[in-house]
Amino acid sequence: MYDHTELFCLIDDFCIRFKPIYLKSLKDSGVIKRCRNAFLELSEIIFLATWFHLSHFKTFKHFIAFVSFYHRKDFKIFPSYQRINALVAQHAQAIAAFFEALLVKPKQDHIHFVDSTPLTVCKNTRISRHRTFRATAGRGKSSTGWFYGFKLHFIVNRACEIVSALVTAGNVSDVSVLFPLFQMHPVQGKMFGDRGYISKLYKQLLSNQHCKMVTRSRANMPQADLSEEEEHYMCQRNLIETVNSQLKDDLGLEHSRHRSWQGYIAHIYASLIAYQCVTIKAQVKSFVGA
Repeated sequence: MYDHTELFCLIDDFCIRFKPIYLKSLKDSGVIKRCRNAFLELSEIIFLATWFHLSHFKTFKHFIAFVSFYHRKDFKIFPSYQRINALVAQHAQAIAAFFEALLVKPKQDHIHFVDSTPLTVCKNTRISRHRTFRATAGRGKSSTGWFYGFKLHFIVNRACEIVSALVTAGNVSDVSVLFPLFQMHPVQGKMFGDRGYISKLYKQLLSNQHCKMVTRSRANMPQADLSEEEEHYMCQRNLIETVNSQLKDDLGLEHSRHRSWQGYIAHIYASLIAYQCVTIKAQVKSFVGA
């Protein structure tokens, strides 16, 4: 289990520099009028949202009950579950900003993999009754069938560290998100994807940015002439499926209990933070021989 003390120190160091800028932006945009002291500090809010995904609890409510019983003394004031849940949703932008700070610099590696994974918000038989994301979710199709919800698009390096990530509706095609995803954090070298990323236009756009998009050809197309190195990394592309399984099975990325868009975004980025922290720590341990 991840050391929660180390995690809090990492978040607190980030919030010391980020909080003044964040609160000023909220005041300038008219979201808040005054910067009152909340029950929990910003670092504590991000910490609780992230620690939940590193715990063995399936629901946030049971996790808060555990923290309230065993770790109440670690907080000056520990509000109710409803208040904590509202604070996490309120500061979804801060959680997303901390995830951006944890992203690995893409220039450290010249081999990357791109893929998307569906995020189902309800079963297909309940689409007509679903209300929470009726205005934002979409119906799409993945390799496992039709789904209703969103898609998580991301780029990882050979160490399975996330370089760039983006959330879209489920009916958005993968290839249309490729260049915006690339522009958020440009990578150089070669990027490998499945047949859903075949596009002459986007391949040329990436080539102009010193990035070569490598995919296999469809059955009705001439076979792509891949080098020995490219063929090797195309066979290694299933590494990104390991990231999908860890996010969904181990870190609870996907569930159908969301009640607001802000809470949903906070949940997604908190799970990505948890994955990034675990991955980076594993890389450090393997490097020092721990």
